Amino acid sequence: MMMEGRSLRGFAAGVGMCGMTLFMVEQGHAGLWRCIQADGTVLFKDGGGPGCHEMGASGEIQSTPVLKRDGPADLQRGRLPGKPGLSPDVTTGAALSSQPFSPASRTISALSYHDLAPEWRAKGWNIPNKGDIQLLQVAVRYVPAGTGPLITTDHHFMDEARQALGVAVLAAAKAVRYDARFLQVQLTMPMVAGSFHGGKQVDGPSASAAWAVAVTSAILGDALRQDVCFSGTIDMDLVVGSVGGLDHKIEGCRLLPQFHELLIPSGQQTFTITDKGMARSIKVTEVSTLSDAYEIVTGQPLRPAP
Repeated sequence: MMMEGRSLRGFAAGVGMCGMTLFMVEQGHAGLWRCIQADGTVLFKDGGGPGCHEMGASGEIQSTPVLKRDGPADLQRGRLPGKPGLSPDVTTGAALSSQPFSPASRTISALSYHDLAPEWRAKGWNIPNKGDIQLLQVAVRYVPAGTGPLITTDHHFMDEARQALGVAVLAAAKAVRYDARFLQVQLTMPMVAGSFHGGKQVDGPSASAAWAVAVTSAILGDALRQDVCFSGTIDMDLVVGSVGGLDHKIEGCRLLPQFHELLIPSGQQTFTITDKGMARSIKVTEVSTLSDAYEIVTGQPLRPAP
């Protein structure tokens, strides 16, 4: 095994039928922070703030309990883990649409970045390109009985990501004044034979704004541009929130040749991000709200559902 320039990247190397196979996998994360709230509870989120510190590549992240799941993970109607105040009723008020729409599937990107454990970095090892990208599938269907929202993921998505998906679905419904009880949303990471992402796990809320755009576009019937990466959180005020690791995530955006624009939360553009974007022919655009992002990604205005 040869390692040149003291640079280390996740790899798999096989040696003959009777040799050994060695796997070394770096930890992937999305700028995850551990924040102690005023009431003593712990909240994991992208971006820092009072009482927050960024979690390392190993250690805390690796010690976070992971529930094993053999099949899809369901978020029951009106019960979002860690978000007890959120339910489909957040969209009540004026009359909501519950008109049927055609089943739709949207392909979107999810950006993350990798790093080595601190003990490896202390020895001088590094990863030349920490950014990574996965293509996700968001399938949206109409629930005739109004027993939703029915929200599922496959085994690649951990607790924080599933919670963020629940918020994204409700935010999308609110944005277009659609009754969330008539929504079924499934988030998956399609795999291909021999894919190195077979064991990939996605966590954190940093793709939730993109998920909200995907669900919204399915309800309204608008197509998505396939050349845009997007990293940002979403909340029930439809505001795109800050994320971590953008200077590395832009490296992930350029890994696939079809991507030419990166949407990031307003106020997070830096010289490093701009410089990397120019060097990789990627336009960097800041967005503040779901409406801003939706118009860029679809070319259509965000509007109430029929």
